[in-house]
Amino acid sequence: MDFVLQRKQAVIPIEVKAEENLKAKSLKVYVEQFQSEKAIRFSMADYREQDWLVNVPLYACLNFNY
Repeated sequence: MDFVLQRKQAVIPIEVKAEENLKAKSLKVYVEQFQSEKAIRFSMADYREQDWLVNVPLYACLNFNY
């Protein structure tokens, strides 16, 4: 986990990956420990929404509004 973002009462963990390896162990641990509803990962991979994670391509990070 690299950053946290506060939106009203929610704290959203953020991880940034500048490579293809998308393992996010620390992010998953944070989500489980603090019961975060969602987490955001910026990476080289395409946009994808999972149960607890939204992956946003690096090229779209400036236009992403969560």
